[in-house]
Parts: sequence; C-alpha cells; structure tokens
Amino acid sequence: MIPDDTAIEARAQALYEQHSTDVAMRTDRMFGMLIVAEWVVGIYVALTFTPVSWNGHVASISPHVWVALVPGSALVIGALTTLLLRPGTRLSRHVIAVAQMGFGTLFIHLTGGRMETHFHIFGSLAFLAFYRDWPVLITGTVVALIDNVARGLICPDDTGALTALTTARVFEHAGWIWFEDIFLIASCVRGQTEMRAIARRMAQLEHASNLEALMEAAEESNRSKSEFLANMSHEIRTPMTAIQGYADLLMEPDTTESDRLEYVQTIRRNGEHLLRLINDILDLSKIEAGKMTVEHISCSPASVLVDVASLMRVRALDKALQFDVVYETDIPATIQSDPTRLRQIVVNLVGNAIKFTERGGIRIGVRCEQPDSANPRLRIAVADTGIGMTEEQIGVLFMAFSQADTSTTRRFGGTGLGLAICRKLAGLLGGEVTVQSTPGQGTSFFLDIATGPLDGVPMLSGYSEAGFQVEASPASDARHVDARVLLAEDGRDNQILITTHLRKAGAHVTMCENGRLAVQAALLASASGTPYDVILMDMQMPELDGYGATRMLRTQGYKGPIIALTAHAMAGDREKCLAAGCDDYLTKPIDRATLVEAILRWHTPARAEHAPPNALDADEDDEMAELRADFALRLPEIASELVTAMDAGDEVQVRHIAHQLKGAAGGYGYPALSTVAHRVEEAARHGHDVAAAARTLLKAIREAR
Repeated sequence: MIPDDTAIEARAQALYEQHSTDVAMRTDRMFGMLIVAEWVVGIYVALTFTPVSWNGHVASISPHVWVALVPGSALVIGALTTLLLRPGTRLSRHVIAVAQMGFGTLFIHLTGGRMETHFHIFGSLAFLAFYRDWPVLITGTVVALIDNVARGLICPDDTGALTALTTARVFEHAGWIWFEDIFLIASCVRGQTEMRAIARRMAQLEHASNLEALMEAAEESNRSKSEFLANMSHEIRTPMTAIQGYADLLMEPDTTESDRLEYVQTIRRNGEHLLRLINDILDLSKIEAGKMTVEHISCSPASVLVDVASLMRVRALDKALQFDVVYETDIPATIQSDPTRLRQIVVNLVGNAIKFTERGGIRIGVRCEQPDSANPRLRIAVADTGIGMTEEQIGVLFMAFSQADTSTTRRFGGTGLGLAICRKLAGLLGGEVTVQSTPGQGTSFFLDIATGPLDGVPMLSGYSEAGFQVEASPASDARHVDARVLLAEDGRDNQILITTHLRKAGAHVTMCENGRLAVQAALLASASGTPYDVILMDMQMPELDGYGATRMLRTQGYKGPIIALTAHAMAGDREKCLAAGCDDYLTKPIDRATLVEAILRWHTPARAEHAPPNALDADEDDEMAELRADFALRLPEIASELVTAMDAGDEVQVRHIAHQLKGAAGGYGYPALSTVAHRVEEAARHGHDVAAAARTLLKAIREAR
C-alpha cells in the first residue's frame, strides 16, 4: 500500500470510530430517557394492574410494588451512573442492554406473565440494534433467557414463565429470540460496513481536497518565488552588467585618470548594492531556519535613534526632503532589547520612507506607552509623504517573496526582502511592525517592541533629536565662559575645531594628545591649587584611552567634572562613559552651542558671565570658513594616510583614521563624509569587509575635495 493509501485508511478508521462514538452517545441518551420512563411505568403497573393480574381482584397495595421499586431502582441507577461516567463506550452499551432487558422481564412479572408483555423483549432487542454493535444483542438475549428460566424455577405461579426446564417452551422461546437476533445482527453488520464505506469516501474526499489546497498553495508559492527570482535576476544582472562593462572600460589603453576613477567608483557602487542584496538573503534564510538570535541587554533607545538619524539624514537631504525626529513622550533611559537589530529595523523603515518619497518629508515619532504597566512598550512611528499603498498592496507587503507592487522594483529598486526581515526581527524582539497608508498621501509604519520592566529606570524628558537632554536658552542669551578647560583629544582637526569654539566663548584651553598626558596634567593642576574647571575627554586615544584615563583619575580621588567626547553614538555608549566615571556625554560632530551649554552646566556658575550681544558670533563666519578651508586642504593628506594603511593591510590604522574623520568631518560641514567614515568604523568593529569599506571612504574623501 502506497503512503497516500495508508494515510487515507488511517483517516477512514478515525472517521469511522468518531461516527461510531457519536451514534453510541446519541443512543445512550435515548435509552437513558427510556429507562427512566419504564421505571415510572413499572411502578404504576405494580400499583394498578399487578393486583388484578395475580389475585383477580383489586388489592390495596400489592407486594409486587417492591419488585418494581427495588430492582427497578437498581437498573436505573446502574444505567444512569454508567452513562454519566463512561458515555459512548462499550461498557455503557452493555450496561444499557442489561437494564433494558431487565425492565422487559420486570413487566412480564408484574403482569403475571401476560403474553402481550413478552413483546417488550423483542422490541428492546430491536432498539438495542440502534447501537449497530451486534455483541450488545448477544448480551440482551442472554439476559432475557436467563431471566425466563429463573422465573420458571423461582416463581412457577407466573403463568408466562416456564414450569419445567425440560419443556419444549424453552426452545420455542429461545428460538423466537434467536430468530430475531439473526436479522438484527445482520442489520448491525451491514450498518457497520456502510459506516466504514462512508468513512473511507469522506477520507478520500478530504485527501483530495487537501491535495488540491496544497497544490494551489504550491502554485501560489511558485508564482511568488518566480516573481521574486525575476526581481532578483534583474537586481543582480543590472549591477553585474555595470561591473563587467566598466571593468572592460578600465582595460582600455586610452582611459584617462579621471575616467578611470569614475569607472572604479561605479564598480564599487554596484558591488555595494550586490553586497546588501546578499546580506538581506542571508538574514532572511537565517531567520526562517530559526538560527537568528537576538540579545536582550540594557541599551539606550535614544542613542539608537541618534545613530539612525545621523546616517539617514544625508540621504533625505540629497532628495530635498525634510527630516525630523520627535520625542512625543518621556522615554526610558534604557530598555532591554537588541540595539543592533533595533537599529536594523528602524534604518530599513526610514530607508523605505526616503526611497518612496519624492517631496515633503520623513518624521520619526517616539513614545513610550503604558510605562507603569507590567508590559510597557516603545513605539517608533516612521511617517512619510510618499506614494502610499492600497489595501491590496498592504496585504502582501510583508511576504518574503513579494512586494506591494512589482512595478516598484523597476522604478525604485529593491528585492522585497527588507520588510519581511523587519517584521520577523520585531517578533524576535517581542513586538510587531504594522502599517497604515493612503494612496498618494503617504505611509506610516509603526514598530512596537517590548521594553522589559521599567521599575527604577529613569524616564527622560526634554530630549532633543541628538538624543540627550537639553536646557535650551534663548539664542540672544549668549554667555562668556571664563573657564579653564583641559582638552584631551588626539585628532588634529578636532583639536583645532574644539579649541576654536571654546576660545571664542572665552575659555582658556590646554591641550594634550592622549589619556596618560591628560591624567598627568589634571593631577598636576589640582596639586598646584589651580584645577581645571572642566575636562573634555575624548574616549578613543592612543597609549591610554578616555575610559582608562577617567577611571585612573577617579581612583586617585579627582572630583572635577569630566565630559566624554566620542564619535560613538550607539546604544550603550553613553552608559559606558558614565560607568567609567564621566559626568556627561557629548557626541561628535561637536555642535558649538551644545558644547558651550555643556561647559556652562558643569562650570561654577559664578564664573559664567553674560557676554556682549553677538560676542560669540563675531567674525565666526570668516573664521569657520577659514577652518573649513584648512580642513579641506588636509583631505589629500588624510586620503594618502588611508591609502598607505590600506596597502599595508593595517585595519587598526584604517579604523583610527575613520574614527578621527567621523568626528571632524561633521564639525567642518561634511556630514556625508562623516557618515561614510562611521560605516568604515562599524565595519572594522564587527569584522566586516574593512578593505571594501575603506575604498568607499577614499572615494568620499576625493569627492569632498
């Protein structure tokens, strides 16, 4: 028997047993009511007909009433107890058979053996055939015969009973019962055969229906995969065609240096597209195989959003789109989640919003819902003013092998994998991704994730888009800060920029290039009675980094304020700086107003004076233009350093250059360069293709020139 036939037979047997049980339970209920009614009738017969049948005249109370009450009660109690405890079972059927045939013999006795009451025996056997279980008929027949013989021996006055065991009436009575049984048993067997045949036909129909449904699902899956493969083929072939074509052009002997650089950049750009495509496929396959793991660690949602905003704003501005991050409620300082996967989801949602929006803008709204409940949630809404979607398009939006509209692939690019990955990752983070959209008006995606318990977690308010709390003062309330500041920073361009900002604000700045020198300078100043008012500590420096320098100062009893400066704005970086002993945290690129506000917060208020109107702004444009020009002149030198590190395979130096450039470029007005440098540093941090990322940075430096 082939596997399909085996499955059909198994299903047919299950259906047959289910139907048999249903028949048995319905018949049980019928006999339950019938037996109770027979008991009541038996008592009535014992009170009215029995005295006449046995004595020939009406008696007050016949002793046979007790025969109806006691044995009848036993039959009723036994039958009903079994029906309640074991309904529809083989036991209940045989107990019912005994009780039903018992009432038949009881009626024969109460009527003095009248022949009419013997028909109750034959009728009961016919009723028992409703079970379609012929062994039940055998049980009923045996009970009837035993009772008839027993009454002949015990109660010979019963005119319907047998007066002698040898009489032919034994065989006559038994013969009539067995004669009926033959037909009833045949009927039961036929009924069982028909039930089995019906069950098998139903199993075959179910199997055929399931096969049809499976075939339809398989066809639909194949159609979706075919569309996906067609999109993938297009996505792969397009950049591969460009890579092959421009590689051929590179080999032309008359190619100029500028053309050669352009061809290399084109090849690099298309290679990056292929890499993103492969990463999406690997992520999806890992999730569907159940091998994707997520962390649940303490992380800062604001820091994640800072990183996303700094990365995606450049793309939005390139399309002249407005880009806003709005904190709609107080948000927790930390949540229990996976910062890497959270960032991946938000980047994908924001990237989609930018891709499908031609005019208007993108808005990221952040709120904490039910922070005091047992299950608080963080909601991040990404809204755009783009092309929007219909209900039908939304219906297939999160399918792994589909897009809302395959035409969008041709117009906007993409493989249709990103949102499927987002929804699955959100599920792993204890949340979900939902969407609302109106065609032609825009789309809003909502990411809801579990935050973990928020008991004891500070709720922070007044968040700016940069991800830290600010106490904004009016623009006209510029302050002159007469403070002694120790700046520990190893990057030349950052040294110049930060020192310029501070000195223009009135601060006296001392510089050192690493953490070890910073510790020595700070302790020496304290010992001489002229401590620094504020230390600005870069967290990534040679010899001794900012974390080690801060811990060393705190260990030796240094009490002065230390403000961390770092180009890292990932989740957990703020907490890491504070845990090392820093009092505050500023991210690069450094904003002048933010830097001055931070100095004012930690500097002794008595030493902060109001500056004359516009004192901080005087000649700033000219000076900043000069600084930017100097930085631009240094870009070839930085590019040369990067090429040297790349040729030597020195990934540590590549990462160091990218780190320095990430902080400085943004401050000098090169946000796109800062973003690319950030990607190189992240690639080095996570063990990705650093050489490929560095080539992208080299291209960005040359374009910035």
